[in-house]
Amino acid sequence: MKPLIIFEIANNHMGDLSHAKKIINTYYSLSKKYKLMMDFAVKFQFRDLNTFINSNYVESEHKQVKRFVDTKLSRKQWSELLNFSKKKFKLICTAFDENSVEEIVKKNFDYLKIASCSMDEWPLLEHIAKKAKKKKIICSLGGASLDEIRKTVSFFTHKKMNVSFLYCVAKYPTNPKDLNLYFFNKLKNIYKEKIKGFSSHEIPEEKLSASLAYAMGATIFEKHVGVETKKYKLNQYSTSPQQMSEWLENLKLAIERCGSIENREKFLINEKENLLQFKRGIYLKKNHFKKKGDLISQRDVEFSFPCTKGQFTSNEFSKFKKFHAKSNIFGGEPILRRKTKIFFSRGTIETIRLKVINLIEKSKVVLLKNARLEISHHYGIEHFAKYGMVMVTILNFIYCKKLLFVFYKQKHPEQYHKKKQEAFFILYGKVKVKLTKNSKTKILKAGDILTIMPNEIHSFSGLSKDGAVIEELSTTSTSKDSYYIDKKIENNRNRKSFISLR
Repeated sequence: MKPLIIFEIANNHMGDLSHAKKIINTYYSLSKKYKLMMDFAVKFQFRDLNTFINSNYVESEHKQVKRFVDTKLSRKQWSELLNFSKKKFKLICTAFDENSVEEIVKKNFDYLKIASCSMDEWPLLEHIAKKAKKKKIICSLGGASLDEIRKTVSFFTHKKMNVSFLYCVAKYPTNPKDLNLYFFNKLKNIYKEKIKGFSSHEIPEEKLSASLAYAMGATIFEKHVGVETKKYKLNQYSTSPQQMSEWLENLKLAIERCGSIENREKFLINEKENLLQFKRGIYLKKNHFKKKGDLISQRDVEFSFPCTKGQFTSNEFSKFKKFHAKSNIFGGEPILRRKTKIFFSRGTIETIRLKVINLIEKSKVVLLKNARLEISHHYGIEHFAKYGMVMVTILNFIYCKKLLFVFYKQKHPEQYHKKKQEAFFILYGKVKVKLTKNSKTKILKAGDILTIMPNEIHSFSGLSKDGAVIEELSTTSTSKDSYYIDKKIENNRNRKSFISLR
């Protein structure tokens, strides 16, 4: 997914429609260079000045009141500006009062924005939840404590609304040393994918912040922008087009260098080809001879440099592989792929272990240091991807705790327990659980729990591409208390494999 760059105009249009269009055109031209790598939006601010400003202050010299009044656009001007802008950008608008929320919904902006000063303004948030429930929302979290952030995130989560939260520094302008980007990481660790981006009011000369935030996982960036003229000067936290170009250029470099997991997988072929020139090859020892069908053991070979084309490398020889000659091999000859046949013994088990380790890292579940993997392959290890599960027993006394690892589209067949009562608590990912008795199918996601009573036939399968982790809490568990409906499984005495996690 491409990062979203938000050009925040705020009141930098100065209440001048032609100047507002000049800003839009300038930053649209600037953004064209980066369209393949980034998405762009422009953000405005709405305030219903008749109700937003207290009547006692309408004609005052209060700095902010005067700015809001002096930069007011008429409804007709707003309509013209928005029609002009939506041909070039996605549109976002910040609502500072209830009437503005309804205006944003009515004008069908792509996003509604909640400013840091409003992130815990509960009357406004309640109104947004009521009037803009189906709207995509971006909410800044500037100046908020962890407890205040928790309450706001919890509010929208409870309302089941589509909200992207931004780490924000609410200082105008912000010096680089006050950005404290590590706090973005902290929020990301707590709230996962809900924390989407970074918004700051940094000094215009700052060029590195977006690059660093992107490397930490930010995908939405908000930046105050404007165009300086003889008539209009920029404030201390708004960037010029030139400064914005330099900021975007640094972000582009970060995107290129961070790349993606998918691109790394593709490039791995190039890495392996490059490393091949430094690896040792497998050679049959001198004075040895292997005829067709003979086993080639470790005592028959030596590992030496160089490795020639078509030859097995030393790292390919392991206790989990058996090499057999397909034709005669004479002493001193390289062990070539075309002249050798390999039989894997525990290669599949090793692959499963790696998948479990990756899932543990993604889900951030904690296991005992000496954890042992119990791999269930109900219809044989070759069918594990379709039918199976990996289990780790944490403890098993009067009560039992296990972690179940289920992969995408993998099914655990129907079974029941005569004695054990268990509860499935989903720690990561999504699973489908089928209860045969009532013909019920339940989709469980992280945070959901389901109790399964004794003698209740059940099966489950993984729905998440990254895999799912289930915490099973139960009464005492015994191997003899699992009864499968399919007798083929019952009769398969080799349906379990055990291996250490590390």
